[in-house]
Amino acid sequence: MATIKPDPNDVNETVASKVHFAELCGLLEKIAKTQGNDKKKRILKDFIDQWRQSHKILHENEKETTDSFYPAMRLLLPHLEKERVAYGIKEHMFAKLLIEVLCLGKDSQDAQRLLNYKAPKSAKADVGDFASVVFFVLQNRCPSRGHLYIQEVNDCLDGIAANNAAKKKDAVRKFIVKLITNMSAMELKWLTRMIVKELKIGLSQSSVLSVFHPDAEEFYNVNNNLEKVCRLMHDPSVRIHEIGISVFSPFTPMLGERASPDKVEKLMEGKTYYIETKFDGERMLLHKDGGEYKYYSRSGNEYTNTFGSNRYDGTLTQYIHDTFKSDLDTCILDGEMILYHAETGTYATKAMNTDVKSTNREGYQPCLHVFDILLYNEKVLTNLPLKERLKYIEKAITPLEGRIIISEHKEAKTNQDCADALNEAIDGREEGIMVKNPESVYRPNTRKGGWFKIKPEYVGGLMDELDVLVVGGYFGVGHRAGMMSHFLCAVAVPPKDGATEPELFYSFCKIGSGYTKKELQDFNAKLVDHWQAFDKKNPPKCIELASGFKEKPDAWIEPNKSAIVQIKAAEIIDSDRFKCGFTLRFPRVEKFRDDKQWYECMTVSEVEEMKNKSGGKLAGGYVELGEDDEPTKKKRKIISRAVKPTLGSQFRAADMSSVKQTSKILEGKEICVINGPISHSKQLLEKRIVECGGSIVQNPGRETYCVVVEKVVFRVNSMIKSTNYDIIKAQWLISCLENNTLIPWSPGDMIFATEKTEKLFQHDFDEYGDSYTIDTSSNVLKDVFTHMKMKSKDELSSENIAEIEDKYFPDESPYGLFRTCKFYLDNNLVINDPSTHIKDSSLDLIALELRFFGAVLSKKLSLDISHVLVDSNDLVRVKELKSERRSRQKKFHIVTPDWIKECMEEGSIVNERAFEPIV
Repeated sequence: MATIKPDPNDVNETVASKVHFAELCGLLEKIAKTQGNDKKKRILKDFIDQWRQSHKILHENEKETTDSFYPAMRLLLPHLEKERVAYGIKEHMFAKLLIEVLCLGKDSQDAQRLLNYKAPKSAKADVGDFASVVFFVLQNRCPSRGHLYIQEVNDCLDGIAANNAAKKKDAVRKFIVKLITNMSAMELKWLTRMIVKELKIGLSQSSVLSVFHPDAEEFYNVNNNLEKVCRLMHDPSVRIHEIGISVFSPFTPMLGERASPDKVEKLMEGKTYYIETKFDGERMLLHKDGGEYKYYSRSGNEYTNTFGSNRYDGTLTQYIHDTFKSDLDTCILDGEMILYHAETGTYATKAMNTDVKSTNREGYQPCLHVFDILLYNEKVLTNLPLKERLKYIEKAITPLEGRIIISEHKEAKTNQDCADALNEAIDGREEGIMVKNPESVYRPNTRKGGWFKIKPEYVGGLMDELDVLVVGGYFGVGHRAGMMSHFLCAVAVPPKDGATEPELFYSFCKIGSGYTKKELQDFNAKLVDHWQAFDKKNPPKCIELASGFKEKPDAWIEPNKSAIVQIKAAEIIDSDRFKCGFTLRFPRVEKFRDDKQWYECMTVSEVEEMKNKSGGKLAGGYVELGEDDEPTKKKRKIISRAVKPTLGSQFRAADMSSVKQTSKILEGKEICVINGPISHSKQLLEKRIVECGGSIVQNPGRETYCVVVEKVVFRVNSMIKSTNYDIIKAQWLISCLENNTLIPWSPGDMIFATEKTEKLFQHDFDEYGDSYTIDTSSNVLKDVFTHMKMKSKDELSSENIAEIEDKYFPDESPYGLFRTCKFYLDNNLVINDPSTHIKDSSLDLIALELRFFGAVLSKKLSLDISHVLVDSNDLVRVKELKSERRSRQKKFHIVTPDWIKECMEEGSIVNERAFEPIV
């Protein structure tokens, strides 16, 4: 930076008015080309030091000045400029402005380069980097060096922002002309990146702020005001030891770190901790100063106009003004804003596509759940421990149902306490739980302060996984520039009769996280030759998007050239942005599936079935903790969610590195093991298969001999529907291994047989499974007699009747509605003890209806119960029932008579979760 000399005639001079914008761009160019974070920071530090030295020269005789590093800092961190949130100019709009100002023909080569900057051959520039394309187009149209100072550039940008908001196009054009005619192409490249808020110099926000001042990032997190940070922290030797929180100054709240139930004891060092419900709403900070109120979101956006600035207006303030204690003047409350339905007493979730900030809520009203307080009558509470801060909440407000609530917390100490709380949250269809250290102080915008969030999707083995097909891509920016960084995924429309491979795919979700940079690069390299530009005037016939192309990709790929990705998500929610009509909430990639063919992705009907099965929630199980070798420690029986995405436990193969072949009974046989019994786990069976000369795969293909299954799960049902694989009971494989011989299949070994296998059985076995050629044994004979008994018309089971009804009277037998259900009526809860069953209860009449419609009733809560029916007016045993359910391997549904009524009205079994009582 050149030496600055003060002008005695200029009383308003600033450093920014003396430093050329070209110097700042030269700094950015140098930083961008330098390798290594430390070297980049040293270059930036030299520039800041020179700025501070110039500041001393200009203002050495002034006691106070508002001049600071802010004019440069706002250009170094353009994405932090709240004043420019509504700037209104992105790449495409800026391209059209440049074309207009430069008088380029719309069909000219340079105009097309600007408009189609993501096209790989648009210019000799990085793919998808708009600023590089601008440089390429303007390098022969601009002066070799600009003449504008940093202050002048800021004035122009502010002018563009103000006039763009006022829709004064001519004024906007005037400022852009001034910038273009007074800047070099290199300067315009960096200006473009500042406008689109993507600087791409390889330094993070944290790094830039730390170079300016060691406390700058912490102070910015408190007040979200970049100008205030630069002005008050001009001297790096002056440290800020206490966080300065003040009313009506927005800041980023404290956040929770991810955790899992089996780590809580260690995180809390064995001490007591608090458990709270994790609410599915919008984080909101309420500031109160006398009769004036303001509301700020987590990102610092203000929503006072919605909720109300005083006791007479808004959707919330007018109802809660009188809940504040009379001796309270100022306060800042931290909480979650949720929509509450007064008539039903229920809360809305984000899955219902509701917006707490909207004024159109269809019967819902905003309710603030307060879980922390940071200021009480001008006293800053952030340095007090949480257990002390919570006392101030009760001193500040009186709760009002449906408007402002003090969030409840309970004390816990063990991993099992945490697991039980998470299971209760799953039962209650809640988002998860928060675990907090009672001694934690409040630290804005940090996840390392003693708060932990635990959701079902953070715990491996709890969430259902989905295999979807990549059909579209979006060009990346920043460190992902030059490749596809996000992907449009689809599911298959079930193929028509006779077809083996799907021909049409519906858009389903967009993914952009969960993978490492190396995994992303490898996946891009695999597909790079197959991408085609997406033209909405001539879209591909094999892929259907939502009407209006609401999620249009930059490029698309033929399904048979693409690959499957395995993803996880919190839940399936309704959405009109994708052709399916629903999509995933918080999707992330678990694995790129090289072991699956493109046509093996999930179908629309399969995803819809998952959605209907659990009300959209994808939590497919419960947390179970088991004793470790040390009695004071716990470990999960499920696979924990690692930082790096891995395969789910049901797909994970055994380690075969040390396995040696000892037999040839399975030589040449490729087998897929889905699961096994407790005595023979999936991994053990796979090792024994390899020992016997066979090979294993995690997903069956055309060469697979059979699929081995102990328990029929959702994935197995999908295989059965495909009719492509012989699916065998695990006991057949165990018998082969124990007898060291390959035992031929019999009908009794099969869970599902292909058409080819069925024909072989018809040739060798009668209808009861008795072989024509093989001598029988006592065990086989028992199985045959059992099968004959099941076939007997006089002793058909409920399940057999249901199968017959489904086969011969699919649309004509309403009286078999509950044929496959086994009910326990909670007249009086006595588990596995029928002796005290009370007769003549309120559920007896419903019992007659259930029998009439084919249900089986049990007088005890046996292990094969599928449903427990409870009286809506007597829910005292629901908690006990849920506790019993969590202890069982086979879960049962808890429903009220309303579910029975709904099923009868619909003529089919409806989703039980919506009718499970919540206590």
